[in-house]
Amino acid sequence: MKKINFIKYGLFASVLTLGFSCSNLDEKVLDGTTLDKADPNAILTSAYNGLRSIENQDGVYAIDEISADSMLLPTRGGDWGDGGNWLIDHSHTWTPTSREINTCWNNTLSGVYSCDLALGIAGLSSEKTAEALFLKSYYYYIAIDFFGQVPYRPAGSSPDAYPLVWTSAQATEQVITWLQTALPNLPEKTDASFANKDAARFLLAKLFLNKAVFESPTHVAGSFNAADMTQVVTYVDQITAAGKSTLAPDYWDNFVPTNNNSAEIIFSSKNIRGVSMGPIRARWYAGAHYNQTPSGWNGYAVMADYYASFDPADRRIKNNDASVIAAFGNPMGMQIGQQYAPGGTIALISRAQNGSLPLVFTANTIPDSQTIVNTPDIETAGIRPQKYVPDSANIDAPENDYVFFRYADALLMKAEAIARGGSGSLGTIATQLHSRPGITSPIDLTTLAGINLERAHELWGEGWRRNDMIRFGTYNNDRLGMHNTDTYRYILPIPAAALTNPNIHQNPGY
Repeated sequence: MKKINFIKYGLFASVLTLGFSCSNLDEKVLDGTTLDKADPNAILTSAYNGLRSIENQDGVYAIDEISADSMLLPTRGGDWGDGGNWLIDHSHTWTPTSREINTCWNNTLSGVYSCDLALGIAGLSSEKTAEALFLKSYYYYIAIDFFGQVPYRPAGSSPDAYPLVWTSAQATEQVITWLQTALPNLPEKTDASFANKDAARFLLAKLFLNKAVFESPTHVAGSFNAADMTQVVTYVDQITAAGKSTLAPDYWDNFVPTNNNSAEIIFSSKNIRGVSMGPIRARWYAGAHYNQTPSGWNGYAVMADYYASFDPADRRIKNNDASVIAAFGNPMGMQIGQQYAPGGTIALISRAQNGSLPLVFTANTIPDSQTIVNTPDIETAGIRPQKYVPDSANIDAPENDYVFFRYADALLMKAEAIARGGSGSLGTIATQLHSRPGITSPIDLTTLAGINLERAHELWGEGWRRNDMIRFGTYNNDRLGMHNTDTYRYILPIPAAALTNPNIHQNPGY
């Protein structure tokens, strides 16, 4: 029977040490099924399901958005206190024992572990191998982005030995190699919820775009290599030439319950209405007020300065289609001002315990402390994000697929790569993006400042803001609730439990 070189990644505490014996798991996995007899589809399904951890409101998503200039999650009296973890996320005051740090490490490396299970199956087909390599590459991409150094086991190593550790630059080169190996054996895109050629090209473009960041031990970017930028252009042009991915006619086609029909989505996490309560529901629950439809948790808020950078009429933050107002009472996007019951005519109020006041979401009423005491603002402070249109047919088990990669992002990566010295033509990218209905603020895509702003507008709430800010050198800029200008926080600390592996060392500054 073939043995697999396990990387013991994600079951917390002892697993995070990556150092205990794996001999039993060499012989039995998945409740006693040997690797030679294991169903690769079942193991790959586990690897795909691991992506759902990224959809949750905490962990990966919280670090990507709450730590950036896009959102924050204030403590509202007794709500959302959570030991101050959300305030830590926004203010960049993590430690090696912080909740989100451990959650991110655990979730991403658990995903790698599932992929390695699949890759350890004897006789795995070339297509299934390519799928597993793509998924492993995506999980590693997140781990590199967050932590820089990452653990691995070389082929043939003892499962009892501590894993070795790649530097950020070494891991980046390895992931690029995996993706280039996988690409020829992946299918063309037909269902974006499975690994496909366009998804691999997109991730390769993302890696080359960020190489100047990932090659730096601190993730403070040095100079961007023109050849790397040309690679970005090449991979995006391959997506375009394949003809499987195109911009959706309407921006919101990518976020409605039937978004699986959008050709713009390159890679997603599949949801089937009524089958399960997926984490995507957090996208409408986390920010919505208790009295809205659907009733929410009154948490997430959009930063006022971020909202102010948009034209208030921009359709990307204001989907007021008649069907949306009829079902939910308020536009999807960034909700501000008086909120309404379904139908859009009956004004909502706050809860009786907060005085039954008009439910008017306000922009500049979150204090710098990120803590709101018992004032009239406690339930109304902050603009609320609603990136996905809730599935009114089943709020808790919706049909909406969760979007990871979009063609609009690919086009913006190409524009940025050209602006950073890559060879290629911008062509009609600006026209394509800005001619969609309701995009009211055309931005100059020939300058890095314009591209940065356009990425902020186009991709808000999609988990890319932290990555973009690091690449543009603005992640540690002073802002409401965040005054920590230390650039070493571009990389997160290694979780304390993982440091029992003598091959991994704490990142500088922590």
